[in-house]
Amino acid sequence: MRSKLVDPPSYEELLGKVRDLPEGHRASIFDGAIYVVEPANAARAHTLGEISATLFAGSPLGDPVPEGFTFLDDVEVAYGDDGLLVTDIAGWHLPHERLAAAASPMRIAPAWVCEVLGGSSRAFSLTAKRRAYAQLGVHSLWVADPEAHVLEVFQNQRGKWLLTAAYSEESNIAPAPFEAVHFDASDLWLRTATRPSRPRARTTR
Repeated sequence: MRSKLVDPPSYEELLGKVRDLPEGHRASIFDGAIYVVEPANAARAHTLGEISATLFAGSPLGDPVPEGFTFLDDVEVAYGDDGLLVTDIAGWHLPHERLAAAASPMRIAPAWVCEVLGGSSRAFSLTAKRRAYAQLGVHSLWVADPEAHVLEVFQNQRGKWLLTAAYSEESNIAPAPFEAVHFDASDLWLRTATRPSRPRARTTR
Protein backbone atom coordinates (compact mmCIF):
# COMPACT_ATOMS: atom_id res chain seq x y z
CA MET A 1 0.00 0.00 0.00
CA ARG A 2 1.51 3.29 -1.09
CA SER A 3 1.95 5.75 1.78
CA LYS A 4 0.57 9.23 1.46
CA LEU A 5 3.00 12.11 1.17
CA VAL A 6 2.99 14.36 4.23
CA ASP A 7 3.08 18.10 3.62
CA PRO A 8 6.04 19.80 5.30
CA PRO A 9 5.15 21.94 8.32
CA SER A 10 4.34 25.57 7.65
CA TYR A 11 6.38 28.42 9.05
CA GLU A 12 3.56 29.17 11.50
CA GLU A 13 3.64 25.57 12.75
CA LEU A 14 7.40 25.67 13.18
CA LEU A 15 7.18 29.01 14.96
CA GLY A 16 4.61 27.54 17.32
CA LYS A 17 7.04 24.74 18.20
CA VAL A 18 9.79 27.29 18.80
CA ARG A 19 7.55 29.23 21.17
CA ASP A 20 6.76 26.02 23.10
CA LEU A 21 10.40 25.13 23.80
CA PRO A 22 11.42 24.69 27.45
CA GLU A 23 12.66 27.74 29.30
CA GLY A 24 16.23 28.63 28.43
CA HIS A 25 16.09 27.02 24.98
CA ARG A 26 16.21 29.13 21.80
CA ALA A 27 15.81 28.11 18.18
CA SER A 28 16.29 29.27 14.61
CA ILE A 29 14.09 28.25 11.68
CA PHE A 30 15.89 27.63 8.42
CA ASP A 31 14.86 25.76 5.27
CA GLY A 32 11.85 24.17 6.95
CA ALA A 33 13.76 22.86 9.98
CA ILE A 34 14.23 23.93 13.59
CA TYR A 35 17.72 24.29 15.10
CA VAL A 36 17.61 24.38 18.88
CA VAL A 37 20.22 25.96 21.14
CA GLU A 38 20.29 24.46 24.62
CA PRO A 39 21.09 26.54 27.71
CA ALA A 40 24.77 27.48 27.67
CA ASN A 41 27.29 25.39 29.57
CA ALA A 42 29.81 27.12 31.83
CA ALA A 43 32.47 27.70 29.14
CA ARG A 44 29.99 29.11 26.63
CA ALA A 45 28.26 31.25 29.25
CA HIS A 46 31.63 32.70 30.30
CA THR A 47 32.54 33.69 26.72
CA LEU A 48 29.09 35.19 26.11
CA GLY A 49 29.35 37.15 29.32
CA GLU A 50 32.84 38.49 28.63
CA ILE A 51 32.01 39.70 25.11
CA SER A 52 28.68 41.19 26.22
CA ALA A 53 30.25 43.02 29.15
CA THR A 54 33.03 44.46 26.98
CA LEU A 55 30.61 45.85 24.39
CA PHE A 56 27.72 46.80 26.70
CA ALA A 57 29.75 48.36 29.50
CA GLY A 58 33.26 49.04 28.20
CA SER A 59 36.43 46.98 27.95
CA PRO A 60 38.44 45.76 30.96
CA LEU A 61 41.37 47.82 29.63
CA GLY A 62 39.42 51.04 30.11
CA ASP A 63 38.01 51.71 26.62
CA PRO A 64 34.41 52.98 26.35
CA VAL A 65 31.61 51.16 24.57
CA PRO A 66 31.73 51.37 20.75
CA GLU A 67 30.32 54.68 19.59
CA GLY A 68 27.22 54.64 17.39
CA PHE A 69 26.28 51.00 18.13
CA THR A 70 23.35 49.53 20.00
CA PHE A 71 23.87 45.96 21.22
CA LEU A 72 21.29 43.31 22.05
CA ASP A 73 21.50 39.60 22.79
CA ASP A 74 19.15 36.71 21.94
CA VAL A 75 17.41 38.72 19.20
CA GLU A 76 15.18 37.05 16.60
CA VAL A 77 16.03 38.32 13.11
CA ALA A 78 13.75 37.46 10.17
CA TYR A 79 15.31 35.63 7.25
CA GLY A 80 13.01 36.07 4.28
CA ASP A 81 9.35 35.16 4.82
CA ASP A 82 9.88 31.75 6.38
CA GLY A 83 13.17 31.91 8.26
CA LEU A 84 14.20 32.99 11.73
CA LEU A 85 17.75 33.47 13.05
CA VAL A 86 18.44 33.94 16.76
CA THR A 87 21.63 35.91 17.30
CA ASP A 88 23.86 35.36 20.32
CA ILE A 89 24.99 38.99 20.43
CA ALA A 90 24.33 41.58 17.71
CA GLY A 91 25.00 45.27 17.10
CA TRP A 92 23.13 47.83 15.00
CA HIS A 93 24.09 51.31 13.80
CA LEU A 94 20.74 52.54 15.13
CA PRO A 95 19.45 54.34 18.23
CA HIS A 96 18.24 52.06 21.01
CA GLU A 97 14.78 53.63 20.84
CA ARG A 98 14.28 52.54 17.23
CA LEU A 99 15.32 48.98 17.98
CA ALA A 100 13.08 48.85 21.04
CA ALA A 101 10.11 49.84 18.87
CA ALA A 102 10.84 47.22 16.19
CA ALA A 103 8.61 44.17 15.97
CA SER A 104 9.90 40.65 16.61
CA PRO A 105 11.29 39.00 14.60
CA MET A 106 13.33 42.04 13.64
CA ARG A 107 13.53 42.87 9.96
CA ILE A 108 16.52 45.18 10.30
CA ALA A 109 19.75 43.28 9.72
CA PRO A 110 22.46 43.94 12.33
CA ALA A 111 25.77 45.43 11.23
CA TRP A 112 27.71 42.99 13.44
CA VAL A 113 26.97 39.57 14.92
CA CYS A 114 28.85 37.35 17.33
CA GLU A 115 28.16 33.61 17.43
CA VAL A 116 29.52 31.67 20.41
CA LEU A 117 29.74 28.00 19.47
CA GLY A 118 28.43 25.20 21.61
CA GLY A 119 25.97 22.35 21.91
CA SER A 120 24.05 20.68 19.11
CA SER A 121 23.78 23.93 17.09
CA ARG A 122 27.53 24.11 16.44
CA ALA A 123 27.38 22.72 12.88
CA PHE A 124 24.40 24.93 11.99
CA SER A 125 26.20 28.05 13.26
CA LEU A 126 29.27 27.28 11.16
CA THR A 127 27.39 26.48 7.92
CA ALA A 128 23.86 27.56 7.02
CA LYS A 129 23.50 30.22 9.71
CA ARG A 130 26.81 31.84 8.78
CA ARG A 131 25.82 31.91 5.09
CA ALA A 132 22.43 33.38 5.98
CA TYR A 133 24.06 36.24 7.90
CA ALA A 134 26.13 37.10 4.83
CA GLN A 135 23.05 37.04 2.59
CA LEU A 136 21.18 39.30 5.03
CA GLY A 137 23.92 41.90 4.65
CA VAL A 138 25.59 41.62 8.06
CA HIS A 139 28.90 43.47 7.65
CA SER A 140 31.03 41.82 10.34
CA LEU A 141 30.91 38.45 12.09
CA TRP A 142 32.75 37.11 15.10
CA VAL A 143 32.79 33.36 15.75
CA ALA A 144 34.02 32.48 19.23
CA ASP A 145 34.86 28.87 20.09
CA PRO A 146 35.11 28.40 23.88
CA GLU A 147 36.40 24.84 23.48
CA ALA A 148 39.21 25.63 21.04
CA HIS A 149 39.91 29.06 22.64
CA VAL A 150 39.72 30.78 19.25
CA LEU A 151 38.01 34.00 18.16
CA GLU A 152 37.67 34.40 14.37
CA VAL A 153 36.82 37.72 12.76
CA PHE A 154 35.11 37.86 9.35
CA GLN A 155 34.18 40.66 6.95
CA ASN A 156 31.38 40.39 4.41
CA GLN A 157 32.78 40.67 0.89
CA ARG A 158 29.91 40.66 -1.64
CA GLY A 159 27.96 38.03 0.23
CA LYS A 160 30.98 35.88 1.14
CA TRP A 161 32.81 35.82 4.45
CA LEU A 162 36.48 36.75 4.41
CA LEU A 163 38.51 35.71 7.47
CA THR A 164 40.53 38.78 8.47
CA ALA A 165 41.90 37.79 11.88
CA ALA A 166 42.02 34.97 14.43
CA TYR A 167 42.98 35.22 18.08
CA SER A 168 43.49 32.86 21.00
CA GLU A 169 45.65 34.12 23.88
CA GLU A 170 46.84 37.47 22.51
CA SER A 171 46.81 40.60 24.67
CA ASN A 172 45.41 44.01 23.82
CA ILE A 173 43.51 43.05 20.67
CA ALA A 174 40.94 45.32 18.98
CA PRO A 175 39.03 43.24 16.40
CA ALA A 176 37.10 44.96 13.62
CA PRO A 177 34.72 46.70 13.56
CA PHE A 178 35.56 47.88 17.10
CA GLU A 179 39.12 49.08 16.65
CA ALA A 180 38.82 51.49 19.59
CA VAL A 181 37.88 48.72 22.05
CA HIS A 182 40.87 46.76 23.37
CA PHE A 183 40.76 43.59 25.45
CA ASP A 184 42.77 40.42 26.07
CA ALA A 185 41.64 37.43 24.04
CA SER A 186 42.61 35.10 26.88
CA ASP A 187 39.88 36.66 29.06
CA LEU A 188 37.21 35.15 26.80
CA TRP A 189 37.95 31.58 27.85
CA LEU A 190 36.99 29.78 31.01
CA ARG A 191 40.08 28.33 32.65
CA THR A 192 40.49 24.84 34.03
CA ALA A 193 42.80 23.61 36.75
CA THR A 194 45.45 22.91 34.13
CA ARG A 195 45.05 26.30 32.44
CA PRO A 196 44.77 28.90 35.22
CA SER A 197 43.60 32.37 34.39
CA ARG A 198 45.83 35.37 34.49
CA PRO A 199 44.95 38.16 36.95
CA ARG A 200 42.88 40.89 35.33
CA ALA A 201 43.60 44.51 36.04
CA ARG A 202 41.41 47.36 34.89
CA THR A 203 43.50 50.30 33.82
CA THR A 204 42.72 53.73 32.48
CA ARG A 205 43.90 54.35 28.95
